[in-house]
Amino acid sequence: MIVMAALMIGIGIVFIVGPRYVTHSSHRRITDRATSRWVGYSLIIMSCLFLIMCIIQLLDQSTHHIGH
Repeated sequence: MIVMAALMIGIGIVFIVGPRYVTHSSHRRITDRATSRWVGYSLIIMSCLFLIMCIIQLLDQSTHHIGH
């Protein structure tokens, strides 16, 4: 879970501060940098929410009793 969240955060950072070219061979420019940043910020926010839900799930498992 933590590895997946770290991967999503890393990809989000790449979208925020990534290179100006999509591929080195084609040299196509990303025309809309605002969209790229929006995708990056969205990935980071979603991964933070994913970590919060994982922590809540782990805490809920530890407090659950069989006699409940």
